[in-house]
Amino acid sequence: MTGLNMSSSPQINISECGASCKAGTESDGFSGFAAGVNLADMIQLACLESKERKLLVLAGHRSGEIFFSKGEVVHCSTGKKQGEDAFYEMLSWDRGSFKFVHEATDVRTIEIPWNFLLIEALRIKDEKKAHAENDRELNAEVLIVDDSRFFVSRLKDFFSGQLGATILGEASNGKEALDFLSGSVPDLITLDINMPVMAGDVALKHIMIKSPAPVVLVSNFNERHAGKIMEFLRLGAVDFIAKPTGGQPWEVFASRLAQVVSQADRFRIKNIRRARNLKPSSEKRNPGMPAEKMIVMVGGFGALLEIQKILPALDLMDRCGLVVFQEMCPLFASPAASYLEPHCRFAVKELGSGAPLLSNQAWISPLEKRWKIKADESGAGIYSDSEDNGAFDIGGALGSLADIFHGDLAVVVLSGAQTSIVDGLQHVVLSDGKVLVQKPETSLHPLPLEQLNTLELATTLMAPEDIAPYLNAWVAGGS
Repeated sequence: MTGLNMSSSPQINISECGASCKAGTESDGFSGFAAGVNLADMIQLACLESKERKLLVLAGHRSGEIFFSKGEVVHCSTGKKQGEDAFYEMLSWDRGSFKFVHEATDVRTIEIPWNFLLIEALRIKDEKKAHAENDRELNAEVLIVDDSRFFVSRLKDFFSGQLGATILGEASNGKEALDFLSGSVPDLITLDINMPVMAGDVALKHIMIKSPAPVVLVSNFNERHAGKIMEFLRLGAVDFIAKPTGGQPWEVFASRLAQVVSQADRFRIKNIRRARNLKPSSEKRNPGMPAEKMIVMVGGFGALLEIQKILPALDLMDRCGLVVFQEMCPLFASPAASYLEPHCRFAVKELGSGAPLLSNQAWISPLEKRWKIKADESGAGIYSDSEDNGAFDIGGALGSLADIFHGDLAVVVLSGAQTSIVDGLQHVVLSDGKVLVQKPETSLHPLPLEQLNTLELATTLMAPEDIAPYLNAWVAGGS
């Protein structure tokens, strides 16, 4: 690449989110992936190409678009900003994903030459002192509902001392919580399951009807409580986090709770459509031959509610296998699988190393575990990635599955899914697989779904209730 030296410009890196370039509507050109490419270089390339283009850009929670015509940048927008301000804003983003499409615009908000734009953008970037998204102050107001004074004290110290959150109030049972909520609405409620006077399940029902607010279950874990926890999640609880006991360090618990608090202002409780009480399945198919087709579901906050709608309505028809990668308390994976199993037409188990991808077999795994996909002439399987000490590369796993199943792979992206799956989804699309994305307006945590929609990666956007019928038709051989 000739021209300006853009070594300090933001990186559009496949290792972070991914990037895809497709030939669009033209009959010639290539499709593929680009890694380690910075945004400034892509802008230079588009200007030197002198074609009508639109560049879609996604970086964390932000998205924008840049239009090119006759070798110049003619229009740019991100959020409420347009023109030069939008261009400078986007060039200050550190990392993200892009997608080129062949599209023109009649809007012109930029008049100065592209090279001057880039020089000014880099100058502004050097001067900008805005903090990164992860450094933003939370300022969440929290209501703690728990009958253990010792645990309440620890939570208060953690929220106020380490997270900068405000303790709006505390209650020792559900009744006190409802009394408090009659006059105040917190950003987040931590709710114990077992309490005197009014237990957590009764309190949650009243909260969701009278004073909707994000509720995270913070309770001692017992496998016998799996059904009750799943009921809480069906009613609209954001997440379940087990209180630290025995060998579980406080740091693990605190990290998970901090993650929930950091997203509290992005939960949309009014979007939730409760799941019906599950009924035992009237038929059951045992795991069979290696799967001809594969469904992968990826979810974050709110997805366990949707999974309870989708899995019992699925029919894998002796042809298809299923894997669920879900952001969840690791202790809860096996009980959740055991709870769902009687309500499904296929086997449901927690994913373990060496698990084969078989028809009529569903595996469930928390995203905290690390996996790699292997395949040979006998079939495909999932194995523990003991050599990888980093975070699970879910995007890489989707890419591996796309290489194995090609057009016989369907990926379902549910509420709160991490945007780190972008590169994997692009691989699925280029391999002729299906990408089904939950409609953001039906999601507890819609922002990641909105971002994926911006990059136009979805084969279709669907309400959770429509996903199982679509997949059943796809498994049977339809589109």
